[in-house]
Amino acid sequence: MTIEDQTNQLLDSFSTSSSKLFQVTGRFTTTFEQGIYGCAVAKPTKRMRSALAVDREILVVASTFPDQQQRTIKFTAQKIEESRGRFESTIAIILHCDPDGNHKLKNWGRDKGISVLCINAREPLTTGDALEKSLCVELYSHNPFDVTGPVSDDSNFYGRRDEAIDLARKLQRGQVRSCLGIRKIGKTSIINRVLREIQKSHICTCVMADCSRDDVSDLNAAQLLNSITRTAEKSIRDKRRYATLDPVKDRTSLNTARASLEALLLSADAPFVLVFDEIDYVTPGSPTNPSWAEEFNPFWRNLRAAYQESTRQGRAFSILVAGVSTHWFTVESIQGIENAALAFVPEEYLSPMPTGATIAMLRRLGAIAGLQIQEAAAEMIAKATGNMPYWARKCCSYISRQVSVAERPCEIRTERAAPLVDAFVRDEGAAIAEVALLHLFRVHPDLKKATELCSQGRASQVAERHRRALRKYGVLLPEQDALAGQMIATAFETLLAAEQPTTAASTAPPRDRNPSLQTNEWAEEIAVLGKRRNIIEKKLRELVLNFLRFQLMNAGKLSELQQRIVRVLPEKQRNSLAHMNAEQILSRFNWTDLTKLVTSEWELFEMLFGDKKHFQENCDLVNDRFDAHAKSADLADVALYRRALTYIEDRLAKVQ
Repeated sequence: MTIEDQTNQLLDSFSTSSSKLFQVTGRFTTTFEQGIYGCAVAKPTKRMRSALAVDREILVVASTFPDQQQRTIKFTAQKIEESRGRFESTIAIILHCDPDGNHKLKNWGRDKGISVLCINAREPLTTGDALEKSLCVELYSHNPFDVTGPVSDDSNFYGRRDEAIDLARKLQRGQVRSCLGIRKIGKTSIINRVLREIQKSHICTCVMADCSRDDVSDLNAAQLLNSITRTAEKSIRDKRRYATLDPVKDRTSLNTARASLEALLLSADAPFVLVFDEIDYVTPGSPTNPSWAEEFNPFWRNLRAAYQESTRQGRAFSILVAGVSTHWFTVESIQGIENAALAFVPEEYLSPMPTGATIAMLRRLGAIAGLQIQEAAAEMIAKATGNMPYWARKCCSYISRQVSVAERPCEIRTERAAPLVDAFVRDEGAAIAEVALLHLFRVHPDLKKATELCSQGRASQVAERHRRALRKYGVLLPEQDALAGQMIATAFETLLAAEQPTTAASTAPPRDRNPSLQTNEWAEEIAVLGKRRNIIEKKLRELVLNFLRFQLMNAGKLSELQQRIVRVLPEKQRNSLAHMNAEQILSRFNWTDLTKLVTSEWELFEMLFGDKKHFQENCDLVNDRFDAHAKSADLADVALYRRALTYIEDRLAKVQ
C-alpha cells in the first residue's frame, strides 16, 4: 500500500467515525517538504460549533509518519493561512501514527497559536459522543493563561509588538532609551522581543548585561566597563550578533577601561547595542552591593563620554536601560556631584497595556481554553488587575481553574466572573500586587507617601512629578489620582494595615505579657498567619504542577501526569479522582497530601528546598493550625509557626 493510499485510509476512517460531528466537504493530498499529507475540510455540526466555539470550517490533516516532526504544524499553519479565512485559525485536527505524537503536536501547535486536536490512528477511532468528549477534553485541559516567565513568542506576546519593533529600529540609530516599570509588568519580555527583532531584521552587535547576576553587580565601575568591552570584542571576533556579559574582575583603571571601549566603538563596522536589565542592582540603592553608591556616577560619566565620542565620529552606539526605579536617573546630584545619568538616560516607562489590548488578549486566550469571555467581563478583569498583562493572565488562570473541563465551552459573563475576580484578589492577587508595591517603594521610597496621600483623596498635596510617575508605573489611573484597580487598592490597604500594629507597639508603654495569646489578640494573629499559609499553599500547588509537567514533557511522558500525582494517595481516593485533570486533582489535595507529593518527588525539589528533613519539619509546623485544631498556643509556638512560613516563602520566592 502506498503512502498516499494510507493517507486516504486515515481520512476515510475519520470521515466515517465523525459523521455525526462533522461533514467532510472536500479532500485532497499534497506534498510539503518531501512529505505527503492528506487534508480534509470538516464542516462542524451545530452541536460541534457550540462545543468548540467555532463558526468556520476546520482543517483536518492526515500524516502517516511514525515520528512526527514540526513540519506537520508548519504545513498546517500554512494551509490555514492560504485559506484566507475559510478555516478556523486557532483550531486544527491532526490524524497521525506516532505513539508520542499527541503531546508533541499539541506543544508545537501552541507555539503557533493553534489548538491541535490529535487523533492517534494506531487506536481504533471511536464514534459519536465519545469522540466529541475526547476532542473537547484534549482541547481544554491546557491552561493557556498560565505563564511563569518572560515571553517573546507570538503566541504569548500581546499588545506591544509595534512598540518592540519601533524600539528595535531606534536602537539601530545610536539612541539611548529606557524601559522602566513596576515588577512583572513585562520589561524582560519586551527586551527579549526587541533582541529577537534586532537579530532577525538588523545587523549589529548586542551585549546583554543582566545586573541581577551576583557576578555582575559585584563589579566596580571600571570592571563593568572593561567587561562590556571584552565581551563585545569576543562577539565581534566570533561574528556573533548577541552575547551575554562575561564579567572580568581585574585592576583596570577607569580611564583605561573607557579608552578601550572608545577604541572598540570607533573601529566597529556595525552598530553596537548595549542592554542593561535589572539596572537597580548597579545603582546607589543596590540591595547586593552598597559600593555602587560611589561607583554609579563614575560609571555613567565615562560611559556617557564614550557614547558622545562615538556619536561625534559617526558610529552607532545605542543603550537600553531596564529596571524599576527612576529615582537614580532623576536626582540632580549624588554625594554632592552632578548626576551623570540625569540628562543621559531618558525617563521612559513601560506602562500597563491599553484596556482594549488586555481585553483582546484575554478573549483570545479564553477561546483556546473553551471560555467565551464576554467583552464586559474581560473589561472588568482588565480594570481589576490594572491592565497589567501578567496580573490579568493570573486572574484568568484562577477563573479557568474554577471551571471544570466537562463544562466547557461556556460563556463567562460579568455576573459569573465578578465573584471569581473578588476571590482571586483576596486569595492570590493582593499578594502579587503587594510584592510589586513593596519592591517599588524600596527602590523609590518617595512614592510610598505619595501613594498613601492619593489613596486618602489628598492628591493635591503630592508633587506632580510623583503623581506622573505613579501613573506611568500603573499605580494610579491614567489622568486620575485614584488607585488603579482592585488588586493595587487591596494590596496597598494590606501594606498600611500591616504597619499599624508595629507603630502601635513601638509607641505603647511596656507591659507584662502572659506567654499565651489572649482572646483579643488571637483573631488578629490567626488572620495574618492564615492568609500567609493560604498563599503558600496555592503557590506550592502551582510549583509542583509546573515542575512535574516540565519533567514529563521533556521525557515524552506527559500522559502520565495524573497518575504521577495521585500515586501518593490511597487507592480508594485515586479512583474518585480518575475523571479529573491534573490541576483539578491538585486542587483537592490537602496540605499533608501536597507535602507528601513533594517529598516523594524529592529529586525534583531538592535544589529548591535543600534538606529534606528540614523541609518536612517546617511543613509539619505549618500543618499544626491553631485555628482549625483548637489548640492552645503561646508566643513561642506562634514564633515557630512564623519561622516555618518564612522558610517556605523564601524558597518559593526563588522561582517567582
